[in-house]
Amino acid sequence: MLKSGVEAGRGLAELVVALALATTVAGIAIPRIWGLAREDQLRGASVHVRNLIRQVRAQAAAKCRYMGIVFDEVGGEIELSVHIDGNGNGIRRADVRSGVDERLMGPWRLSTVFPGVRYGSPPNGTAPPFPGLRIGRSRILSISPIGSTTSGTLFLSNEYGMVHAVIVLGATGRVRLVQYRGGRWEPYS
Repeated sequence: MLKSGVEAGRGLAELVVALALATTVAGIAIPRIWGLAREDQLRGASVHVRNLIRQVRAQAAAKCRYMGIVFDEVGGEIELSVHIDGNGNGIRRADVRSGVDERLMGPWRLSTVFPGVRYGSPPNGTAPPFPGLRIGRSRILSISPIGSTTSGTLFLSNEYGMVHAVIVLGATGRVRLVQYRGGRWEPYS
């Protein structure tokens, strides 16, 4: 049976309204989903670094030897590598260079695993200036066989102005993750 012109016009009007509503909902939802994806990338990098520190800490205890995560700046980016003490005096930059403190993992760049994530403040100046690392002059996160570590903070950011920090508490070796939002630091797990 054929529809009358009024019924066909009403069906078209309903379709146009439905499409307008769907477009509006998509216009609201897509930027939020995109923002969550950008934050998840940064959060994933922070959790990755935290888990690496925990893993190296557990290995140092299991092997009853000092271990360390060495941070080197290469071509404007930070490279990480994991080393084990080879002569009983802890992880030292000279021993790393000479090979006495053997490299077990790395080097690798966090940005190759988490594209868009960088050390330090975001490049667009949307947050206060944070250094990439605050871990002593040697840029080595040293971990003792009893679990204590060098204290320090690693600041991670992305081009969208988001900043997260991985904070290592020296005496206990515990690792905290925080994010910079609205001018203050907020913890997350």
